[in-house]
Amino acid sequence: MRRSPPPKRTNNEWVFAAPSGIHGSGLFARAEIPAGTLLVEYDGPRVSAAEGRQRAAEGNAFVFGLNRREFIDGSVGWNLGRFANHSCEPNAASESRGGRIWLRALRVIFPKEEITYDYGFSFRDDPTPCRCGAPNCRGNIVAARHRDRS
Repeated sequence: MRRSPPPKRTNNEWVFAAPSGIHGSGLFARAEIPAGTLLVEYDGPRVSAAEGRQRAAEGNAFVFGLNRREFIDGSVGWNLGRFANHSCEPNAASESRGGRIWLRALRVIFPKEEITYDYGFSFRDDPTPCRCGAPNCRGNIVAARHRDRS
């Protein structure tokens, strides 16, 4: 017997997905969210690091490195976290907890405010252009360890 995939998730207690001014769909606060709140898990099938890198190279923008051995393919419908966009001035951060990735509020987030985090891509030589619109936007989505290098 074949199982149906879990349904597409577009909301939870804290957040909901909706069209974004940054890019495509975004994740937005349902209510005022206290600093430190775990907002949403970044979820999906676990794949090897080699498979994760291959999927990313093939254009899967939802692959997230969990550790040196394992990646999460967040392109699945039940992964509400995939809607969170990048910002150079984020209000949330990704955090590894017990083999899972969560987005945590860095400060109070107000109702209908878009939830963003710093993707911190490691593609220094082929950076992804940033569209966050933050006053101090760096212009590219690049990990902190690769920023401001000559």
